[in-house]
Amino acid sequence: MSTIPKHQNTSQPRLKELRVYKGIKLTSVTSEIIINESAQHIWNVLSKYGNVASFHGAVDHSAPDRNSNDDAAMGAVRTCLVRDGKKEVTLVERITEFNQGHSYRYQVFEWKNFPIQTMFFGFSIIEKPNGEHALSLVQNYRLKPGFMTGLMKWKIRQLQRRILIGYKHYIETGEENVPIQTLLKAKGNLVRALA
Repeated sequence: MSTIPKHQNTSQPRLKELRVYKGIKLTSVTSEIIINESAQHIWNVLSKYGNVASFHGAVDHSAPDRNSNDDAAMGAVRTCLVRDGKKEVTLVERITEFNQGHSYRYQVFEWKNFPIQTMFFGFSIIEKPNGEHALSLVQNYRLKPGFMTGLMKWKIRQLQRRILIGYKHYIETGEENVPIQTLLKAKGNLVRALA
């Protein structure tokens, strides 16, 4: 379990801006949710990178790559299976940016059943002026074909909502694998879209 260095401040931006990747212009969608726990506790959960499905009801299955372990770290690789309606989507993801105790970004570099050209997910712990902590999620992406990129913003927002509500519930209660539909009914309006 990783710890947050005491000299670092969680209110500072942690992820670099990502507008272009290998000459491809990316669209950015950001959401956040208030989490009623300490930054350290939030980070402890974010650090469970390899097997997120062990607690998150929106992920059907996940496993670290044979060369990675369960912990979040630069270069860590995992495979996730998620359900998109009746389709099973497979995503293979690698951490490409890592700020111990604060944030990381991973790239989806292999996929099945999702129209990606390129996609990144970034998680950050944000300290609010009132002392609360938020978990922020930014996705930088381009879909294939390109015209779908803007059209799918609503679907990306719905995905972020599911992810953040799942993390919030587990971080605050410790209750594992609650069906995401149950959580959406109880906590569906807690996610704030930022961009």
